[in-house]
Amino acid sequence: MDGAEFSQLKAFVAVCDERAFGRAAKRLGISPSALSRSVRSLESRLGIRLLNRTTRSVGLTEAGSVLYDRIKPMMMGMDEAVSVVGAYQSEPKGVVRVNLPSIAAQIAVLPRLRQFRLAYPEVRLDLVT
Repeated sequence: MDGAEFSQLKAFVAVCDERAFGRAAKRLGISPSALSRSVRSLESRLGIRLLNRTTRSVGLTEAGSVLYDRIKPMMMGMDEAVSVVGAYQSEPKGVVRVNLPSIAAQIAVLPRLRQFRLAYPEVRLDLVT
């Protein structure tokens, strides 16, 4: 699946969730016409109508309902995975390995080690002297 196909599926799910192109477009940060084109491209690529559109409502066809039921849990799983990984950006975590002479460790690192550990509890230092 390429990026365009993924964005088309994401657009389709947003329209299904919101039951309106305008609200879905706002949620995705794109124009309603761009969203409509994306969903039409998906339908064209699949060769089947997924949504019944009227001027006042949007409803799923049978095929659209099947696709939505299969795709929605996967999209939620991907959103959750991205959120979990995003947490690494907000707070430093992991292992920092430092090789340094023992005199540098005594003068520069050890006096600041307690303060560093308090500031970054999720960081594990691996000091090699």
